[in-house]
Amino acid sequence: MTTNTHARPILAHDSVGSGPLALLLPGAGDLRSEYRFLAPLLAEAGYRVVTADLPGHGESSTVAGYGVADAAQAILDLIDHLDAGPATLIACSFAPAAGIWAATERPEAFSGMVMMSPHLEGSGAASEFIQRIAMGTLLRGPWAPALWNKFYRSWYPTNPPADLDSETEKIRDMMSEPQRRKAIRETLVAHRDGMSGRIDKLDVRSLVIFGTADSHFKDPAGEAEQIAKRTGAQVFLAEGAGHYPHVERADVVGPRILEFLSS
Repeated sequence: MTTNTHARPILAHDSVGSGPLALLLPGAGDLRSEYRFLAPLLAEAGYRVVTADLPGHGESSTVAGYGVADAAQAILDLIDHLDAGPATLIACSFAPAAGIWAATERPEAFSGMVMMSPHLEGSGAASEFIQRIAMGTLLRGPWAPALWNKFYRSWYPTNPPADLDSETEKIRDMMSEPQRRKAIRETLVAHRDGMSGRIDKLDVRSLVIFGTADSHFKDPAGEAEQIAKRTGAQVFLAEGAGHYPHVERADVVGPRILEFLSS
């Protein structure tokens, strides 16, 4: 592993396996252990699998900003630090927006992108603005860990993993730290200004995955098709899965990602 020459902190990460680089980033308010089922599968198939915490999350350092551009720079810094690119970025929820931002800054750093349940840009509706303000307000204070735990559990509607209790306990511990809570809150409400043009400029081979029961979207299948139309991405729908299809339906999502990586 190379020495970090960046003034900025490098994202906390684990590395397993050897081969082409697959960089896995979780959603906002989650940890790199989100990929506990997918990472071993990819490593066994011959990839170097690096799972990383988002800025201010888990074991990553707290920083000055938690927007899309900030996370994009952190992704590029980590790829440079690993000195093993180009990378296939596998990202969930908030993280695909940062991945697209990074890939339009430096497309040569990426060999592919898997976007799972991606929140790429806002609708601009007044209701969405209100939701962002509400989220930023609710996730303050000592009640935030319990509230986030309730939200998080609801996003596994069909097949919650057997270890959900232990995972949510780790997330509660993270949320109990004021600086981590601030990082999560600011990541969740980060604006998407400038994203639209970057989505249309994306020139990296991509796969977009949605769970058909993802409550974050009114029409997950329609959302997938719209993203595919703009980016040329392939589409895969995990039947019955919620916001974390790679956890709920690892049996079908893992093989589909491997197919994408090897084709």
